[in-house]
Amino acid sequence: MNRTEKRAAVETLAKDMEKLSGVFAVDFRGLKVEEATELRRKVREAGSKYRVVKNTLALRSLRGTPLESIGAHLSGMTGLAYTESDPVALAKVLNDFAKDVPVLTFKGGMVSGKEVSAEQCKQLASLPGKDVLTAQLLYVLQAPIQNLLGVLQAPVRDLLLVLKAAESKGKNS
Repeated sequence: MNRTEKRAAVETLAKDMEKLSGVFAVDFRGLKVEEATELRRKVREAGSKYRVVKNTLALRSLRGTPLESIGAHLSGMTGLAYTESDPVALAKVLNDFAKDVPVLTFKGGMVSGKEVSAEQCKQLASLPGKDVLTAQLLYVLQAPIQNLLGVLQAPVRDLLLVLKAAESKGKNS
């Protein structure tokens, strides 16, 4: 790779890293070509990207960015999986793939500007997706309002029930 190609690779990676919500460094040593192709396909389906870049070029592209601390994980054979949208979905894809192909292991990562260890990456994969978490949050926020409406409607409802009971008692007499 000559200087021009290296510079282009650094610029491309730096451009990709500007607006990421999550990036994971994985060790892919021992991964077969077919398995690597399958991993790339699954990561792409999750709306993310997976690249294998020389560590020195990756370090250059991360320099001066909020993701610079992930450089500590860039040693040996390292692949970078990154996403602009849902880091939990990407972590799930990587974790599920690692269950089937145990040679793929997490080294660490960054999620929303915070560094995460390899173990935290696995824990992140066990969380529900962004859509599920949003739905759960909305349900929790909506529950007190529904309970308040029930309490406010109770006196009127009880009064109507008493009046109906009195009316039906009056007709039966």
